[in-house]
Amino acid sequence: MRRRFQHGRVFKRGKRRKVWVGRFYEPVLVEGRLKKKRRSIILGLCSEVTRGQAKQTLLERLREMNEGLHVPVQQMMFADYCAKWDKEILSNYRPSTQTFYRSTLNRWILPHFGPWQLGEIQPPDVQAFVNQFRGYSTSVLKHLRATLSCVFQTAMTWKYIQHNPASGLQLPQGKSVKRAVVLTPEQLRLVITNLQEPYKTMATVMAGTAIRESELLALKWSDLDYTHRLIHIRRSVYRGVLDEQTKTEESERDIPMCDTVVRVLLNLEKGPHNRGEYVFLTEREKIYRPEGVQRRHFNCLAETLGIPRFTWRSFRRTSATALHGKGVPLKVQREIMGHTNEETSLIYTEVQLKAKRRAIEQLEEFLFGSKSKLIGPKRTQVASEVATETRQVIDSKDRACSSVG
Repeated sequence: MRRRFQHGRVFKRGKRRKVWVGRFYEPVLVEGRLKKKRRSIILGLCSEVTRGQAKQTLLERLREMNEGLHVPVQQMMFADYCAKWDKEILSNYRPSTQTFYRSTLNRWILPHFGPWQLGEIQPPDVQAFVNQFRGYSTSVLKHLRATLSCVFQTAMTWKYIQHNPASGLQLPQGKSVKRAVVLTPEQLRLVITNLQEPYKTMATVMAGTAIRESELLALKWSDLDYTHRLIHIRRSVYRGVLDEQTKTEESERDIPMCDTVVRVLLNLEKGPHNRGEYVFLTEREKIYRPEGVQRRHFNCLAETLGIPRFTWRSFRRTSATALHGKGVPLKVQREIMGHTNEETSLIYTEVQLKAKRRAIEQLEEFLFGSKSKLIGPKRTQVASEVATETRQVIDSKDRACSSVG
């Protein structure tokens, strides 16, 4: 299309609240063909902006088109573009990633932006959309931002739009995600003792290796090396779908097995719960659903034993906390847990009360010169003497105040 210089047209619109409106022609792409589309934009209130100022604003808006710098945008509905993006781009991703992006699109984004024109979605529109989810968890907000950024980035690559409207998106303050409870060694042994097979073996392997539940349920008997006492992590399960790849490159690893883990796995292999190629299969020879095991077995057992409700991740966090408490180097923790960096491994750990108490005693000795080696009855006696002296000082102050009164 031959470039033409245009001034546009400025006119008033409205009855009670009059505004200046600028109208012009914008080159757009329709099914790959360049066409002109008439557009109108609001330039300001008539009470605040003169006609000359409105014309100047419109000329500034038309400057890129008049100088030939404007890149035409693709005229198509957002829903149609997402269908094309699903076919051409999303199909190349791994199954778990496809499930993640597709579920976020269908549940949250398409019901809102589906009827919109792709080129008309601007950063304020995306920000206003995300702000509607203030009451949701931070994980949902991050999922929305990741999906929007990925979808619009491809639109930029395909030259459908000039800018990514999701760039610079500010997430609202969402609800913090409640972290899985960390079990004490006594609670862990109590849970394992009262679980039935194969859930007892599941809990033992998870606690003894810090493996993810998605990796545990995807284990095959061929992944177990009893000779070298290793578990080879080569695949995972995501929302009931088997993925022949692990979560990340670092997740593909070999985890050593202790005597307890070897023993329970050998017993399971020789018992009636060995139902096929995979280590853990249901009676129908299907892979277990983590949420089903959580609801029918873990939650019920926690209520029966009177302990905090634990989840699959509780076993992994309990193991990570124990490793960290025993002074295992962060690099070793990271390689065992299959994390990308050491900072992620620290997230899974939780400082125990005993460690906090030891730290406070060390702080006391450093600041006040107290002999923290006093233990047992001696420490109790010192605490009693301090309390008695404090009580005497308070009583003397009360008597002094009474005499003054």
